[in-house]
Amino acid sequence: MKPESASDEWLMGQVKSGRRDCLETLVRRYASPLLTYLQRMVGDPHRAEDMFQDAFLAVWVKRRTYRFPKRFRSWLFAIATNRCREAFRQANTVAMVTVEEPDEIPMPCGSPTPVDVAVATETAGLVATAVARLPDQQRSVLVMRNWNGMSYTEIAEIVGCSEATVRSHMHHALAAVRRFLEPRMKTNDL
Repeated sequence: MKPESASDEWLMGQVKSGRRDCLETLVRRYASPLLTYLQRMVGDPHRAEDMFQDAFLAVWVKRRTYRFPKRFRSWLFAIATNRCREAFRQANTVAMVTVEEPDEIPMPCGSPTPVDVAVATETAGLVATAVARLPDQQRSVLVMRNWNGMSYTEIAEIVGCSEATVRSHMHHALAAVRRFLEPRMKTNDL
């Protein structure tokens, strides 16, 4: 079987037996979703890249503890989430992360006007700030659900709590983001 077309779980089974080429395939496959998650969690692209490497180093080091048929994605994101928790504890930080302005804002069809670009940039910055201000558990659930498209069941498995608790974290995260954004969106006429 070609590694590029294999399931994550099959690849991880091969990694478990020592095949580094299969790990490379998993690294490429998860580069974007895991880096996005880590950047939204820690707010710093360089730190996120370090944590990404640490997460995959942990995958390699702990490869023998992986138990098929557990979803690889859940296992990987659990490792990354634990790395985030460690970083927050070490920094003695409670959801205080820096917010970097996005380099590029996706725009609707057609040529955006300078006003459209300014509004989109300001809105993206406000959303990023609102997400960065969330407690880490709420932020983690929100990012996994909204930016990584994970189910509540999978998120519960990753963060180690019940699905009801995950739904509660999501509810509180969305309410907090809404409370943060509503007055700012009205005053800025966005």
